[in-house]
Amino acid sequence: MAPWPPSAEEIHVVQGPDHLGGAGSFYRAFGETLRGLKTTLRQSVAPVSVIAYPEEKIPVYPRFRGRHRLHKFEDGLEKCVGCSLCAAACPADCIRVVAAENTPDNRVSAGERYAAVYEINLSRCIFCGYCEVACPFDAITMGNDFELSDYDRSDLIFTKEMLLAEPFERTPLRNEGE
Repeated sequence: MAPWPPSAEEIHVVQGPDHLGGAGSFYRAFGETLRGLKTTLRQSVAPVSVIAYPEEKIPVYPRFRGRHRLHKFEDGLEKCVGCSLCAAACPADCIRVVAAENTPDNRVSAGERYAAVYEINLSRCIFCGYCEVACPFDAITMGNDFELSDYDRSDLIFTKEMLLAEPFERTPLRNEGE
């Protein structure tokens, strides 16, 4: 074990910026500031690319998680059987599922039950995709539609009918040639 206190040969002191003196530390700080602003100065002379957003849209990343969607089979029956696994997996607790029993005269899904009420509160949703992973029937998926803003919170509660419908195309705000 080394003796305490250590001898002068064992101690190495790193000098800070003040060891240069008044003018030396000023020039060093100024140089470091310029080095830090190099990226900003480089970007200020770079060419600018502007995209007219509503008319020209850049495709989103392939694994982007956007608007939720419920699916049906080809014969028209819903894939969702009301098991509520998506609601159980949701960390934000924004999915509400109320299940009901299928009857022989009113067959809604392929299972014994169906989702009588299926709601997603998109103002609480964090778009994590856990609902999509938890569904054993691939009834719910998340698409690439990201234009989901609205003026009223109650309009951000998507019902079963809204989730079963095809997402509508957003129209540009300006007409062609304007």
